[in-house]
Amino acid sequence: MWEIGRIKTESLKKAHQDRLVEFLRRISEPSAAARMVLKRTIPQFVLEYGWWYKAAKLPKGIAIGTPKECHRNAADLALADDSLIYCEGYAIFKSQPTLHAWVTDGHGRAIDNTWAKPGVAYAGVPFQTDFVNLTMLKNHAFISLLDDYRNRFPLRGDLGDRPDEWLELRGRGEKRICEPVD
Repeated sequence: MWEIGRIKTESLKKAHQDRLVEFLRRISEPSAAARMVLKRTIPQFVLEYGWWYKAAKLPKGIAIGTPKECHRNAADLALADDSLIYCEGYAIFKSQPTLHAWVTDGHGRAIDNTWAKPGVAYAGVPFQTDFVNLTMLKNHAFISLLDDYRNRFPLRGDLGDRPDEWLELRGRGEKRICEPVD
């Protein structure tokens, strides 16, 4: 009986992941204006560098953060606890994929203290805490690293080609969203 429940859960998880990848591929093509300025869109960045994360219940000791402030909530957790890694990408909560931030514990789990219940699919990129902190200080705000309009979208430009400056490999998820191309 337990095996049947596990298979159904895995099947549902895969369906949500497939839906999220389809969404990212559908919206990844940049506009003509964006192509002139940026090397990649947010969905392209997530597909290129992203990992799948398993939704996890909020651990004891981590409180629910401020609603609609995922970047601040996740950054606060990562800055307060060295074992947590800031992640940003897309997640599905109820039905619609949305740009979102959470932390991971280095074991592929998405720890999300913005939503009252965990989402059903998380696809994102783990970032070095120093990079998160410096970006937030430079911006004087907790905003999306992937949609950093205040600094002309550096990760979607040349900085995105230098993952050693921002990618936190301790924060890898369960598996890559797309296999890297050599």
